[in-house]
Amino acid sequence: MSDNKEKTADTEIKEQTKTKYDLKMEKRAKEKAREERELKAWKIGGVVVLLAIIAFVASFPIKRYVDINETVCTIGGRKVNRLEYDYNYNMIKNSFLNNQGAYLTYYGIDTANIEDQPYDDTKSFRDYFEEETVNRIKQTVALSAEIEREGYAADVSKEYDEFVGTMKETAKSANVNPSEYVKQSLGEYATIRNLEKYVKESLLISKFTDDKQKSFAPSDADIDARYKEDAEDYDLFDYYLTRIDATLPTAPTELADEGATVAEDGTYTPSDAEKKAAMDEIKPLADEAEGKVFDEGEKHEGETSSVVTYQIRNWLVDASRKEGDTTVIEAEIQNCYYVVGFVSRYIDEKETISLRIISTSEDNGSAIISEFNEGGATEEVFASLADKYNVMGSIEGGLYEGLNAEALPGDLPAWAAAADRKAGDVSSYFDESSSTTYVCYYIGVGKPSWYYTIKGILENESMDDYLKGLTETLTVEDPKGNLHYLTIPAAEESTQP
Repeated sequence: MSDNKEKTADTEIKEQTKTKYDLKMEKRAKEKAREERELKAWKIGGVVVLLAIIAFVASFPIKRYVDINETVCTIGGRKVNRLEYDYNYNMIKNSFLNNQGAYLTYYGIDTANIEDQPYDDTKSFRDYFEEETVNRIKQTVALSAEIEREGYAADVSKEYDEFVGTMKETAKSANVNPSEYVKQSLGEYATIRNLEKYVKESLLISKFTDDKQKSFAPSDADIDARYKEDAEDYDLFDYYLTRIDATLPTAPTELADEGATVAEDGTYTPSDAEKKAAMDEIKPLADEAEGKVFDEGEKHEGETSSVVTYQIRNWLVDASRKEGDTTVIEAEIQNCYYVVGFVSRYIDEKETISLRIISTSEDNGSAIISEFNEGGATEEVFASLADKYNVMGSIEGGLYEGLNAEALPGDLPAWAAAADRKAGDVSSYFDESSSTTYVCYYIGVGKPSWYYTIKGILENESMDDYLKGLTETLTVEDPKGNLHYLTIPAAEESTQP
């Protein structure tokens, strides 16, 4: 018998001679071993599950919380988290695109992917938006401190409700879920709820700065002094103008640059010599037109110097200019001559009117006037109704100064200019083409429009100085390097010899 057979037989004998007790203990040992294996497996599995849970939590609510509250930078001691930064960044960006989008598109800038495109020689649009965002938050920090210091208070609940309503209405118009629209517009972590604090702070600051700017109202002496200093910016000009254009070659001539050809699209860029020859050819025509400019030129009346091309402007605003003066101005860039005849320069002293205006998107003019009469029919009542019915962002109290009656819609110009018009009169007009109701409260005759233009400029300058004084000492700390624009000055300095 082999060894294996012997061992097997021996094992069988031993198993046959085991007592019931032995078998019972062995069974327990096996069960214990199995329990230990299962326990070990459970523990390992439990750890895996726990880690999976932790990973899930970290990837969503906790990570989201961390990301939202990540300190992007510190401005004036205020830790600016991702939510606040993105809100301000997108407000800056959206405002810029709303105001400049059409202009940028005209010049071939892709506004859909604007941030990575160059803003100037050193900055991208992203850098520009970053810098403006920091400046906006600086003002927020400084003005919030001023509001607290002065104990200023104002109710912004109406404006906040309008903000929320506008966001939802715009989302609906765009066929987008409101929550998704808020994210697209104001940042990936933005919701109506978590932005409330920052929106209300912005609205309160807006009210505060409006009131503060009113306190900077200049005196009549200040306005007169500014007019005398910059009269050419506010005076009006009457003149006659004839333009004589050169006829440029559409194919190379004997004066063309060497190798010049017509482009595949059929265009041709003349040489400087060809342009000069074309200008020389029309110069006699311009000289002839100078003697007939008052008879044959195009009449321009009541124009400010800002709307006139700079070559003509420089001649018109010359202090020595007098009625009957004429000139021929060469405009090389435009490849033409301007022939100008001066008539007069003056300041427009025509009186304007001041009104309070309510505009709504409903045909409810009669109802608003009834509410005005029932409330006491005072200017204060009308101002409160303007704040009630006008959309967010409208002028407080609906006050408009320096208006020309002709600029009003419908039959309101005739109503405002009526000889018997008096302070406190009200009227309304419904514009069917735009479905807009205008309700007007007549205050009275005002000063000339140039007066209000200068008044607004001086108020803005005072406000700018005020804000500069509040923010110039505020520091920006960016230890994580989140703000790329801050690296640009250092990069420029490093290239200096």
